[in-house]
Amino acid sequence: MRDIGDTRILTDGESAGFMYLTNSGGQISLSRIFDGNPVATIVIDSEHRVIHWNRACAVMTGVPASEMIGSRDQWRAFYPGPRPILADLIVDGAVESKVDTFYHGKFHRSELIEGAYEAEDFFPAFGEHGCWLFFTAAPICDDQGRIIGAIETLQNVTERHRAEEALRASEERYRELSRTDALTGLLNTRTLWEHLLHEIARAQRYARPLSLMVLDCDDFKAINDRFGHLEGDRVLTELAALIRACERGSDSAYRYGGEEFVILLPETAATAAMQLAERVRARFAGIRLPLADAEAISATVSIGVAEWRPGEDEQTLIRRADEAVYAAKRRGKNCVVLAG
Repeated sequence: MRDIGDTRILTDGESAGFMYLTNSGGQISLSRIFDGNPVATIVIDSEHRVIHWNRACAVMTGVPASEMIGSRDQWRAFYPGPRPILADLIVDGAVESKVDTFYHGKFHRSELIEGAYEAEDFFPAFGEHGCWLFFTAAPICDDQGRIIGAIETLQNVTERHRAEEALRASEERYRELSRTDALTGLLNTRTLWEHLLHEIARAQRYARPLSLMVLDCDDFKAINDRFGHLEGDRVLTELAALIRACERGSDSAYRYGGEEFVILLPETAATAAMQLAERVRARFAGIRLPLADAEAISATVSIGVAEWRPGEDEQTLIRRADEAVYAAKRRGKNCVVLAG
């Protein structure tokens, strides 16, 4: 028996499971205190036997206390096969390397309680779709500081994880929208300049080839005027889809303006770039977009190709490809011109 102010703590000397508090108002069993705690709580003794499994824990795990008290099968509520829970590791001395074996990357030492650990993990068998639990385990010591058991508390933090995941998805979607063109799904002009600077620096550093092509849809204003802007958008999205289908793994494509597109071609010299440009041009010229009245829209594209020259900046490279597009227009459109 120990006195703490007006309160006396009594124990039978065998098991912490029968401890109780007493004061002028009577005795209060610790079992009742644990059961009344809304936080799921497990207590085990030095032999790893469960001596408390409160109501909140029974509700959370779906395993009643009657099946747990006196057993060493606490793992059954959490894992498909025998393994220690965090409280078991505390009773065994909680060597950090041992804790890491079971909770790698998911745990840390408690900043509040000496010898305690906190962890967070996903349990797929809990609930309809599994749940995330945050759990803390701390040692129970006698007057000489020897570990005679451990207490573990568990909290369902699934909603917090879902909110964090939704936030991450929203942020990723925002970043994606800030980098892409809404109509075509290709990267936008701002991203083009970022990537072009990087690729020029890389080509300069390693003396590697780099080419770029600018594509301009021929007579696009006439298409809009005749068929309407919605059909004009169809033409642009069809061209964007064709560009994506033709680009290679290292290439990247961008919507550069209203009806202008750019393909950036790292590790590509002018000859290979011209071959790719001709493939895009020919395939686009063969596309027919059907309309409701059996008529179909056809369109062509003029393409300028420029190979990067050592020491050339991004604006000069783009300007040379643009000038090649104008040259293609002057030659009658629907053709590919290599910048001089």
